[in-house]
Amino acid sequence: MNLLKYLVPLGFVAATAQAAPVTVQSCGTEFTFEKAPARAITLNQQATEVMLALGLQESMVGTAYLDDEIPAQWQEAFVSVPVLAEKYPAAEVVLSNEPDFLFAGFGSAFSEDNLGAAQKWHDLGIGTYLVDASCGEAHPKNVPLTIEPILNDIKAIGKVFDVNDRAEKLISETKARIDAVQADPAGAGRSAFIYDSGDETPYSIGCCSGPALVAKTAGLNSISADVEGTWVDLAWERVVEADPDVILLIEAGWSSAADKRAYMENDPVLSELTAVREGRFVTVPFSETLLGMRFADGVENLNAQLADLK
Repeated sequence: MNLLKYLVPLGFVAATAQAAPVTVQSCGTEFTFEKAPARAITLNQQATEVMLALGLQESMVGTAYLDDEIPAQWQEAFVSVPVLAEKYPAAEVVLSNEPDFLFAGFGSAFSEDNLGAAQKWHDLGIGTYLVDASCGEAHPKNVPLTIEPILNDIKAIGKVFDVNDRAEKLISETKARIDAVQADPAGAGRSAFIYDSGDETPYSIGCCSGPALVAKTAGLNSISADVEGTWVDLAWERVVEADPDVILLIEAGWSSAADKRAYMENDPVLSELTAVREGRFVTVPFSETLLGMRFADGVENLNAQLADLK
C-alpha cells in the first residue's frame, strides 16, 4: 500500500500550529498533535463509543465496523456521523475524507491487509491511536487484563481533543461503577463456562481476555482460567467434567445466545449438565465484554443476572 503518494494533497492536515502541541504514544508509535483533531475517523465500535461518550461527535467525519447496536444514550450523536463502511473502509475512502486522526479498536485496522501501518499515516501528517487493551506489546496474552486500559484510553483521547475535564469525569464514573460490582459480586464462589461460538468444538476464553475480566469482576471462576491466551478452543469433555454452576453466553452477530443455548439443551450429553438442567444461563453482548465504554455496562448487566439466578 503506497500511501506516500497522497502526501502532497493531504499535507495541509497538520499545517495549522497550536501553542501547546500534544504528544501521544500508542502501541510503540508516537505522534504529536499540533491542534485538536477536527476530522477524526473511528475504525471500530470501541473507538467510536469512546468518542461519543466524550461528546466528540462533531469532531468526527466518519466511522466504521460496528459489532452490534450503539446504545440509546449515544444513538442521536452516532447518526450524525457518516458510516464509511460495514467493516474497515479502503485506504482510498479514508483519504478522500481528509482525516487528521484515525482511532482504532483492534490492531487489525493497521495491518497491511487493511489500512496499513500507523507510521504510514503519521508520515502523511495523520495521527493514530489504538485502544490500549488491543496492544499486544503492552498486554501479552498470558497476562490477565485489568480495567486500566479503559481509563488510559479515556485519558489519552481527552488529552488529544483538549477535553480533559470531561475525560476525568468519565474516568471517575467508569471506575466507580466497576468498583461497586467488585465490592458485591453476585457470582462469588460460582464456576462458569464462557461460551462464544462453535458446536463440535466450543470457542471460549482463556486467562486473559476482556470476557475473562467481565466474569472475574462479577466474582465468577472461569473453568478455563488456567488456559493461556485470550480466545481459545476448549473440548466439550472439559466442560462436562467441570459441570459449571453457570453458563455465560456471549451474544454476537456471528453466534446468538439463543442458538448456543438451544444447542446445549438439545445435545444428549450437554443437556445433562447441572446448569443446563436448571436453566442457569446468563447473557452478555460481545461489545460489553470489550475493554471499552460498555465494559461497565457488561459487569453491571452480568452481576444483576447472577443475582437473579436461583
